[in-house]
Amino acid sequence: RPVQMQKREPDLVENIARDKIASTSLRWARSPMSVSTASIGRAWRMGVASLVRPHHARLPRVADGARPRGACVMVSVRNSTRRWSASAAAVKQGQAAPVSTLERPPDGVWRGLQDWRAGAVGANRAWVWGRRDAVPLDADPKHLGPENEGNVPPGAWASPSSTDSIPLPDTLAACADLILRTPDPATKAALSHRAYAKFALTKSQGEGSGAADRLAVGTATPPASPARPAKPELVHPKDVPSPKTCDLGFSAAMMHNIAHIELNAIDLAWDTVARFAPMRLSERFRESDGDDDSFKGLPDRFFLDFAKVADDESRHLGWCLQRLQEMGVAYGDIPAHNVLWEGAQSTSNSLPARLAVVPCMQEARGLDAGPRLVSKLRGRGDNRSADIIERISAEELAHVAVGVAWFRHVCLALSVDPKEAFSAEIRTHAPESLRGPFNHAARVDAGLEPDWYAVRGDDGSWRMGREFPEQGEGGVTTGEDVSGDDGLSNELVRRLRDMLAMEGVTDLSQPESA
Repeated sequence: RPVQMQKREPDLVENIARDKIASTSLRWARSPMSVSTASIGRAWRMGVASLVRPHHARLPRVADGARPRGACVMVSVRNSTRRWSASAAAVKQGQAAPVSTLERPPDGVWRGLQDWRAGAVGANRAWVWGRRDAVPLDADPKHLGPENEGNVPPGAWASPSSTDSIPLPDTLAACADLILRTPDPATKAALSHRAYAKFALTKSQGEGSGAADRLAVGTATPPASPARPAKPELVHPKDVPSPKTCDLGFSAAMMHNIAHIELNAIDLAWDTVARFAPMRLSERFRESDGDDDSFKGLPDRFFLDFAKVADDESRHLGWCLQRLQEMGVAYGDIPAHNVLWEGAQSTSNSLPARLAVVPCMQEARGLDAGPRLVSKLRGRGDNRSADIIERISAEELAHVAVGVAWFRHVCLALSVDPKEAFSAEIRTHAPESLRGPFNHAARVDAGLEPDWYAVRGDDGSWRMGREFPEQGEGGVTTGEDVSGDDGLSNELVRRLRDMLAMEGVTDLSQPESA
């Protein structure tokens, strides 16, 4: 890296050292740059006015003979730790491709969906976060990293056999019900691994194979709300501590928030399995080859997809719990909100609404926020947490794609336009949720069309903001009322707005690149 060196007169050194170093050391410690105590000491002794380095960057050494006695050396090193993807942040800086140039997947289905479905169960067992990436429990110790020394497995989620004392029911829906009623997060994740593996084995061998581990879809009566541990306390979104001011520190607070999101994602996936199991394709329609294209039920592939989503989310939760453990923090140390589950409750009686709100809206928010969070963590030097979030964000694309694919499937069977159906469901259940900035590249790749979630302006740009009328004082709707839904929950709308504000999403008028 280029090093710029300037010579300062010796009589300026004392003033610079006293005023500059003493007054700015605290500011440096809170900024994306870091400076060690030893560096400050060397700077004081050498008369260096400032010696600031990016995290883990190697400082160039200056030979004693190359620096005049008493001279002050200014070292400038560019911070190269920040990484950007083709996200909303990249769009803002003009680095991402315009929306109009993004290539849509054929039939609106993610190109990698079949590969994701075909992935073997064994390939999904990277439950431990190793030195640089997720690794299986039995990986070579050299891949585990010093953080895991003497701490493998780091928790029950990484060793599902530790829950063998809890027998699994004989249907997938009953397994989903059991997991929803399990309060401990680690045990919930371990049971999810076991249930998915058993059902996936059933589908690969065939239900008529007589295998001992055969697991049918079945039916169940899931609880209205999943069981939760005593901590964290569930509060209003405005009462959740901001990561910037949280006593745990930014990284720990963000990892705690992500862990809470992943825990909810596990329950949302299993609730989808259990709650809509009665809609399974019945036997009387299986052999029908008539021309009737009306909706007759859900195939087993639907339930296998969402069981795999739950398995993925369980791995994600495990990585977050492990990282919190490494930082000396436990899940529940700070309050959390319940907005995600409140959204699920409002869609418990409608499959199209559940698919539109949970995978197509809530999970798609992860595609938007993930790259921004990764950038913030890297800027603070926490590359390990950033790597975990980056991996989670990348894998969330499959979950959004699964929701989009099944939403399109249901809309086709019901002979309705997916765009209009999506707008109608979001207008009813989460009208405040369609706020940018959007990661258009990832959303389009997953099968979400920009005109589903964004508004195209007269100038051709995609504007992020409300697509639905606002509620005026006294609950009176301002503008044209296009919802036609008298049961719209104003409380849920307000909570969604507050949750989005926690992400820093407040501006509703900025245009996106066309």
